[in-house]
Amino acid sequence: MSRFLFSTGRARVAALAVGAAVAALSLSASGGAFAAGSGGVTSEGVIYVDHVLYRTVATPSDLSNTGAPAQSWDLLYNFGGLQKSVGEVAPGDPGFNGGRWQVHAVSAPYGYAAALAAGDQNGNGVLDSASEVRAALLAGDLVDNGVVKQFVCTLNKLPGNM
Repeated sequence: MSRFLFSTGRARVAALAVGAAVAALSLSASGGAFAAGSGGVTSEGVIYVDHVLYRTVATPSDLSNTGAPAQSWDLLYNFGGLQKSVGEVAPGDPGFNGGRWQVHAVSAPYGYAAALAAGDQNGNGVLDSASEVRAALLAGDLVDNGVVKQFVCTLNKLPGNM
């Protein structure tokens, strides 16, 4: 009987050792992943506001069809891969709604070069402010295809892009 207890004790020690090793590997793997910018945190800028590039923390929120009043949203233009998105306000700006975004899909029916020619007011090769997007919309070189999503995410200035 003591032999059985000894075997059971060794099995417990072995199980604890394996459990500790798995936990250590999990922590080191997740630590590396968070350091690499996962967990929803973008490591590079993804949204322009007033010629400044911001990164964000993507959240699994979808506030579409909530019936929230129009003034509770900030406008975000999504270019569907043509360029990075453009927001109308950022933290600290008057009227900023805390990162509650109403996303409008925009397209360039005459090509992105035409949209740039119509809207790129500072000549830096990208539409990076809401006023530039509005200029391209007014010229007809960008088309607002309407609201495609409403969600929440933060904006954080990209270090070195202040």
